[in-house]
This record gives sequence, C-alpha cells and structure tokens, in this order.
Amino acid sequence: MINFVEEYMSDKNVFEDNGFDEQRILVKSISKVLPLIIENELTQRQNLCLRMFYIFGKSQAEIARELKLSQPTVSRHLKTARDIVNKFLSYSYYSVKQANEQWLKLE
Repeated sequence: MINFVEEYMSDKNVFEDNGFDEQRILVKSISKVLPLIIENELTQRQNLCLRMFYIFGKSQAEIARELKLSQPTVSRHLKTARDIVNKFLSYSYYSVKQANEQWLKLE
C-alpha cells in the first residue's frame, strides 16, 4: 500500500504530474481530499503535529518542546495521523482509479 502522507507531502513524490491524464487526475483528487481529511478526521494535536513535521520540517523533538509534550507522544500523534490519512486517501485513490479505468474503457 502507498503511504500517501509520506509520498504526497515529501519533496520527491510518486504523484508528480508526469503528463499522463490518469496521474494528473489522481494528483488533483488527492490534493483536494487531503486537506479535508486533515481538518475533519484528525484531532487538533494530530493535525498540528502532522503540519509541523511535514510542512514546517520540524523534528519530533522540536515539536515536543514547542507543544510541551514528550517525544514518544509526538511520535504516537504522527503515527496515528498518518494511519488515518492513509486509510481515507486509500479509499479515495481506489475510487478515482476505478473511475479512471472505466472512463478510459469508454474512449
């Protein structure tokens, strides 16, 4: 299974737009759904830890210091957040992929 959080939020990701219509649709789909999942399915702590780690590039130790949490607690928040996001995005990915395949068959 694809780790959507790692792949989508990293500098080098498998969802880069490489000119294929199917890939472009998958990228746009994930980019629309990911913020909704982060806002609606994660706790405030999970959301904050995920954003600090991936968007602001902070280490777990830095996040722990800023939020006055232990590093293992930050690690658990990140793991749980990744698991939740990956679960929901895998459903979206599967759905869009199936729709793309059906659409391509009709062409």
